[in-house]
Amino acid sequence: MGRLKKYLTAVDKVNLFTGHIMVFVLLLAVAVISFEVIMRYLFNRPTNWGHESMTLLFAIMYVTLGGYCHYYRGHVRVDIFYSYLPSRLKAALDVFTSLFFFLYTLALTYYCWKFYWSSQTMMGGGTVLGITVPGEMSFTDWGPPLYCVKFMMPLGGILLLLQGINWFIRDLHLAVTGRELQ
Repeated sequence: MGRLKKYLTAVDKVNLFTGHIMVFVLLLAVAVISFEVIMRYLFNRPTNWGHESMTLLFAIMYVTLGGYCHYYRGHVRVDIFYSYLPSRLKAALDVFTSLFFFLYTLALTYYCWKFYWSSQTMMGGGTVLGITVPGEMSFTDWGPPLYCVKFMMPLGGILLLLQGINWFIRDLHLAVTGRELQ
């Protein structure tokens, strides 16, 4: 039971840490978009990289915060009868619906990995110090690598899956014993 609790705590901490890191990504995205707006509307000098980098930063946040949101059980839930149920029955219902969650999350992670890997292995024409680097590059003048951002998709799927396993274990314990796993 000690190892299980360490595992549950480790996954929780990783997802919480990811959420806290994404606050800084959000602040960076806000700074970039603010700079872009000032350059565009005050000085009539829009940047090439501002809009695209802001979009990529928000994409990173969106795909990696699933586990953080699931830690707080913040995802949408159809709550017609659920809120009126006792906690042990809620846990049993969550164990049952976890099957659908795992099917979805496994499919999401698998296809996101394929999407990332196809981006990583294409020859996008990027060079570093004269050496051709494989990977998809943006077609804009700025041309940032896109495979880095696309890697965050399967990583976010894994974080969501691990947090789902945490809740499954906790819900199963509560449904079987009637006590919360501390």
